[in-house]
Amino acid sequence: MRWCVSVGAVLVAGAIVGGDVVSIAAPSPESGIADARHSALSVNVELVIAVDVSYSMDLDELAIQREGYAQAIVSKDFLQALRARPASKVALTYFEWSMSGDDRIIIPWRVIDGPESADAVAAEIMKTPIRRGSSTSISGAINFAVQLFEENPYRGSRRVIDISGDGPNNDGAPVTGARDAAVEKGIIINGLPIMVKEPSYLTTDIANLDLYPRGSVKIPRVWSLETPPPDDRRQRR
Repeated sequence: MRWCVSVGAVLVAGAIVGGDVVSIAAPSPESGIADARHSALSVNVELVIAVDVSYSMDLDELAIQREGYAQAIVSKDFLQALRARPASKVALTYFEWSMSGDDRIIIPWRVIDGPESADAVAAEIMKTPIRRGSSTSISGAINFAVQLFEENPYRGSRRVIDISGDGPNNDGAPVTGARDAAVEKGIIINGLPIMVKEPSYLTTDIANLDLYPRGSVKIPRVWSLETPPPDDRRQRR
Protein backbone atom coordinates (compact mmCIF):
# COMPACT_ATOMS: atom_id res chain seq x y z
CA MET A 1 0.00 0.00 0.00
CA ARG A 2 2.76 2.41 -0.87
CA TRP A 3 0.41 5.09 -2.18
CA CYS A 4 -1.48 5.18 1.09
CA VAL A 5 1.69 5.22 3.15
CA SER A 6 3.27 8.03 1.15
CA VAL A 7 0.18 10.24 1.36
CA GLY A 8 -0.26 9.54 5.06
CA ALA A 9 3.40 10.23 5.69
CA VAL A 10 3.14 13.61 3.97
CA LEU A 11 0.21 14.53 6.21
CA VAL A 12 1.84 13.36 9.42
CA ALA A 13 5.34 14.60 8.64
CA GLY A 14 3.93 17.86 7.31
CA ALA A 15 2.53 18.56 10.74
CA ILE A 16 6.08 18.92 12.07
CA VAL A 17 7.63 21.23 9.52
CA GLY A 18 6.97 24.93 8.98
CA GLY A 19 3.57 26.47 8.38
CA ASP A 20 4.44 27.33 4.78
CA VAL A 21 4.28 23.63 3.88
CA VAL A 22 0.82 22.80 5.19
CA SER A 23 -1.07 25.89 6.20
CA ILE A 24 -4.64 27.08 6.37
CA ALA A 25 -3.92 29.57 9.15
CA ALA A 26 -0.89 30.41 11.21
CA PRO A 27 -1.39 30.79 14.95
CA SER A 28 -1.57 34.43 15.97
CA PRO A 29 -0.79 35.96 19.34
CA GLU A 30 -4.50 36.70 19.83
CA SER A 31 -5.46 33.08 19.13
CA GLY A 32 -2.65 31.67 21.26
CA ILE A 33 -2.99 29.14 23.99
CA ALA A 34 -4.89 30.09 27.12
CA ASP A 35 -3.01 31.11 30.25
CA ALA A 36 -4.22 27.97 31.97
CA ARG A 37 -2.05 25.94 29.61
CA HIS A 38 1.21 27.79 30.29
CA SER A 39 2.32 25.05 32.65
CA ALA A 40 1.56 22.28 30.11
CA LEU A 41 4.27 20.01 28.74
CA SER A 42 5.99 21.55 25.72
CA VAL A 43 5.96 19.85 22.29
CA ASN A 44 6.60 21.04 18.75
CA VAL A 45 3.17 20.12 17.40
CA GLU A 46 -0.21 19.01 18.73
CA LEU A 47 -1.67 16.68 16.08
CA VAL A 48 -5.22 15.31 15.94
CA ILE A 49 -5.85 12.52 13.42
CA ALA A 50 -9.59 12.35 12.65
CA VAL A 51 -10.59 9.16 10.82
CA ASP A 52 -13.89 8.63 8.96
CA VAL A 53 -15.70 5.37 9.84
CA SER A 54 -19.11 6.32 8.44
CA TYR A 55 -21.17 3.64 6.70
CA SER A 56 -20.12 4.81 3.23
CA MET A 57 -16.62 3.56 4.08
CA ASP A 58 -16.43 -0.11 3.07
CA LEU A 59 -14.11 -2.57 4.78
CA ASP A 60 -11.41 -2.13 2.14
CA GLU A 61 -11.40 1.65 2.61
CA LEU A 62 -11.35 1.31 6.39
CA ALA A 63 -8.35 -1.03 6.19
CA ILE A 64 -6.48 1.25 3.76
CA GLN A 65 -7.11 4.29 5.91
CA ARG A 66 -6.01 2.62 9.15
CA GLU A 67 -2.95 0.88 7.70
CA GLY A 68 -1.93 4.07 5.93
CA TYR A 69 -1.86 6.13 9.11
CA ALA A 70 -0.21 3.38 11.17
CA GLN A 71 2.53 2.95 8.59
CA ALA A 72 2.91 6.71 8.11
CA ILE A 73 3.68 7.16 11.81
CA VAL A 74 6.63 4.74 11.55
CA SER A 75 7.64 5.82 8.05
CA LYS A 76 11.05 7.16 7.07
CA ASP A 77 9.51 10.51 6.06
CA PHE A 78 7.88 11.04 9.44
CA LEU A 79 10.87 9.96 11.51
CA GLN A 80 13.24 12.08 9.42
CA ALA A 81 10.99 15.10 9.92
CA LEU A 82 10.99 14.37 13.64
CA ARG A 83 14.80 14.24 13.72
CA ALA A 84 15.17 17.41 11.65
CA ARG A 85 14.82 19.56 14.74
CA PRO A 86 16.65 18.90 18.02
CA ALA A 87 14.50 17.33 20.74
CA SER A 88 11.43 17.32 18.48
CA LYS A 89 8.25 15.94 20.00
CA VAL A 90 4.76 15.50 18.60
CA ALA A 91 1.72 15.12 20.83
CA LEU A 92 -0.76 12.98 18.92
CA THR A 93 -4.27 11.67 19.39
CA TYR A 94 -6.28 9.50 16.96
CA PHE A 95 -10.06 9.26 16.90
CA GLU A 96 -12.77 7.78 14.67
CA TRP A 97 -15.88 9.71 13.67
CA SER A 98 -19.11 9.33 11.72
CA MET A 99 -22.43 11.04 12.57
CA SER A 100 -22.58 14.05 14.88
CA GLY A 101 -21.81 12.86 18.40
CA ASP A 102 -20.27 9.56 17.28
CA ASP A 103 -16.62 10.26 18.05
CA ARG A 104 -14.47 7.54 19.60
CA ILE A 105 -10.90 8.12 20.80
CA ILE A 106 -8.65 5.22 19.77
CA ILE A 107 -5.31 6.71 20.85
CA PRO A 108 -5.48 9.18 23.74
CA TRP A 109 -2.87 11.94 23.72
CA ARG A 110 0.63 10.47 23.40
CA VAL A 111 4.04 11.96 22.78
CA ILE A 112 6.06 10.62 19.85
CA ASP A 113 9.74 11.48 20.10
CA GLY A 114 11.40 8.66 18.15
CA PRO A 115 11.03 5.19 16.58
CA GLU A 116 10.10 3.38 19.80
CA SER A 117 7.19 5.62 20.71
CA ALA A 118 6.10 5.73 17.05
CA ASP A 119 6.07 1.92 16.89
CA ALA A 120 3.94 1.73 20.03
CA VAL A 121 1.32 4.13 18.65
CA ALA A 122 1.19 2.40 15.26
CA ALA A 123 0.76 -1.01 16.91
CA GLU A 124 -2.10 0.27 19.05
CA ILE A 125 -3.86 1.71 15.99
CA MET A 126 -3.64 -1.63 14.18
CA LYS A 127 -4.88 -3.79 17.07
CA THR A 128 -8.14 -1.88 17.53
CA PRO A 129 -11.15 -3.68 15.94
CA ILE A 130 -12.51 -2.00 12.82
CA ARG A 131 -15.99 -0.54 13.18
CA ARG A 132 -18.47 1.27 10.93
CA GLY A 133 -20.69 4.14 11.97
CA SER A 134 -23.62 5.75 10.16
CA SER A 135 -23.76 9.16 8.48
CA THR A 136 -20.95 11.68 7.88
CA SER A 137 -20.49 14.77 10.03
CA ILE A 138 -17.26 16.51 9.11
CA SER A 139 -18.39 19.48 11.16
CA GLY A 140 -18.87 17.25 14.19
CA ALA A 141 -15.40 15.77 13.71
CA ILE A 142 -13.76 19.21 13.49
CA ASN A 143 -15.63 20.44 16.58
CA PHE A 144 -14.59 17.32 18.51
CA ALA A 145 -10.97 17.78 17.42
CA VAL A 146 -10.97 21.40 18.61
CA GLN A 147 -12.27 20.25 21.99
CA LEU A 148 -9.42 17.72 22.21
CA PHE A 149 -6.89 20.53 21.79
CA GLU A 150 -8.48 22.49 24.61
CA GLU A 151 -8.39 19.52 27.00
CA ASN A 152 -4.98 18.01 26.26
CA PRO A 153 -2.03 18.33 28.67
CA TYR A 154 0.48 19.53 26.04
CA ARG A 155 1.38 22.88 24.52
CA GLY A 156 2.69 23.09 20.96
CA SER A 157 3.63 26.01 18.76
CA ARG A 158 1.31 24.58 16.10
CA ARG A 159 -1.99 22.71 16.28
CA VAL A 160 -2.97 20.52 13.33
CA ILE A 161 -6.01 18.42 12.38
CA ASP A 162 -5.48 15.69 9.76
CA ILE A 163 -8.97 14.62 8.67
CA SER A 164 -9.66 11.82 6.20
CA GLY A 165 -12.91 10.59 4.66
CA ASP A 166 -14.76 9.43 1.56
CA GLY A 167 -17.80 11.68 1.38
CA PRO A 168 -19.36 15.10 2.02
CA ASN A 169 -20.82 16.47 5.23
CA ASN A 170 -24.39 15.11 5.43
CA ASP A 171 -25.15 15.28 9.15
CA GLY A 172 -24.99 17.89 11.88
CA ALA A 173 -24.10 21.54 11.49
CA PRO A 174 -22.72 23.07 8.27
CA VAL A 175 -19.03 22.28 7.95
CA THR A 176 -18.01 25.84 7.11
CA GLY A 177 -18.95 27.10 10.56
CA ALA A 178 -16.85 24.43 12.27
CA ARG A 179 -13.96 25.17 9.93
CA ASP A 180 -14.12 28.91 10.60
CA ALA A 181 -14.19 28.38 14.36
CA ALA A 182 -11.09 26.16 14.18
CA VAL A 183 -9.23 28.57 11.92
CA GLU A 184 -9.97 31.46 14.27
CA LYS A 185 -8.13 29.52 16.98
CA GLY A 186 -5.08 29.23 14.73
CA ILE A 187 -5.64 25.53 13.98
CA ILE A 188 -4.34 24.09 10.71
CA ILE A 189 -6.63 21.64 8.87
CA ASN A 190 -5.34 19.09 6.34
CA GLY A 191 -7.77 17.05 4.22
CA LEU A 192 -7.33 13.54 2.80
CA PRO A 193 -10.21 12.44 0.53
CA ILE A 194 -10.17 8.65 0.15
CA MET A 195 -11.08 7.76 -3.42
CA VAL A 196 -10.88 3.98 -3.60
CA LYS A 197 -14.19 3.16 -5.28
CA GLU A 198 -16.36 4.65 -7.99
CA PRO A 199 -19.07 6.97 -6.59
CA SER A 200 -22.54 5.45 -6.41
CA TYR A 201 -25.42 7.67 -7.46
CA LEU A 202 -27.73 5.66 -5.20
CA THR A 203 -25.88 6.90 -2.10
CA THR A 204 -24.47 10.18 -0.80
CA ASP A 205 -21.22 9.66 -2.75
CA ILE A 206 -20.10 12.56 -4.93
CA ALA A 207 -17.93 12.69 -8.02
CA ASN A 208 -14.63 14.61 -7.83
CA LEU A 209 -14.39 14.14 -4.08
CA ASP A 210 -10.88 15.56 -4.18
CA LEU A 211 -12.37 18.95 -5.11
CA TYR A 212 -14.91 18.97 -2.26
CA PRO A 213 -12.58 20.07 0.56
CA ARG A 214 -11.26 22.96 -1.51
CA GLY A 215 -14.61 24.01 -2.98
CA SER A 216 -17.15 23.43 -0.21
CA VAL A 217 -15.05 23.20 2.94
CA LYS A 218 -12.36 25.68 1.79
CA ILE A 219 -9.41 23.59 2.95
CA PRO A 220 -6.69 24.61 0.47
CA ARG A 221 -4.20 21.85 1.36
CA VAL A 222 -5.67 18.53 0.23
CA TRP A 223 -4.11 15.20 -0.72
CA SER A 224 -6.18 12.66 -2.68
CA LEU A 225 -5.83 8.95 -2.06
CA GLU A 226 -6.71 7.09 -5.25
CA THR A 227 -5.71 3.45 -4.98
CA PRO A 228 -5.52 0.66 -7.58
CA PRO A 229 -7.77 -2.41 -7.34
CA PRO A 230 -7.13 -4.84 -4.44
CA ASP A 231 -5.01 -7.24 -6.54
CA ASP A 232 -2.77 -4.36 -7.63
CA ARG A 233 -2.36 -3.17 -4.05
CA ARG A 234 -1.12 -6.57 -2.95
CA GLN A 235 1.46 -6.49 -5.72
CA ARG A 236 2.67 -3.02 -4.57
CA ARG A 237 3.31 -4.02 -0.94
